[in-house]
Amino acid sequence: MNPFDERILSFINRFAHRSLVFDELVVLVSDNNFVKGALVIAVIWYLWFQNEDTRTKREFLLAGVGASFVGLVVARMLSWIIVRPRPLNIPEFVMRMPYGIQAVDWEGWNSFPSDHSVLFFALATGIFFAARRTGCWMFIYVFTFICLPRVYLGIHYPTDILVGALIGVFMGWLFHLPAVRRPLTGWAFRWLDARPAQFYAFSFLLTYQICELFDPVRGILNFIRRGHLPQ
Repeated sequence: MNPFDERILSFINRFAHRSLVFDELVVLVSDNNFVKGALVIAVIWYLWFQNEDTRTKREFLLAGVGASFVGLVVARMLSWIIVRPRPLNIPEFVMRMPYGIQAVDWEGWNSFPSDHSVLFFALATGIFFAARRTGCWMFIYVFTFICLPRVYLGIHYPTDILVGALIGVFMGWLFHLPAVRRPLTGWAFRWLDARPAQFYAFSFLLTYQICELFDPVRGILNFIRRGHLPQ
């Protein structure tokens, strides 16, 4: 563990295992997909239907969603290159375990980088370009209620969050550039104009999966991968 991560984790860990209610509240916030995904997606839908510079605003929101998916691909590739266990599974780091979390549940999971950080910072960047003030609040929200609890619980190192945020913000910035944004969103608007019912049905399913952190889809894929379906 590098000194930067160790200093921050050691400081934050001082507050762990002191209050059962507080620790369990942090676990609830960290695990609850409504608190994480649904509120961010609700902001995107709210901005989508605001009648202020609708086309450009919608381009930025769509670009943010696209950036989040590409960012996740980049994060997955990095996780194949850099493998490190979660902080709560590091024997040399004597961690005071918060109430409500078990280290054994995270054994074998790679910590770097934070997928949550990549996904939601990319979405927040898209929101920022669509509505600056709202985007600033979303950056604060993502850091406070999505990323910080995972550091407190020992699920991620601070550098996991930092690198994930950098990937997400960079992808969000890259996708907002006209040369990238307009070709990316052009087909989506043509689909919306031609078949709005299809477009919104698909958008609902897509944003629902983001709300759920893709758990339903991953569950189906894991079921298939284990060979439970008939040949």
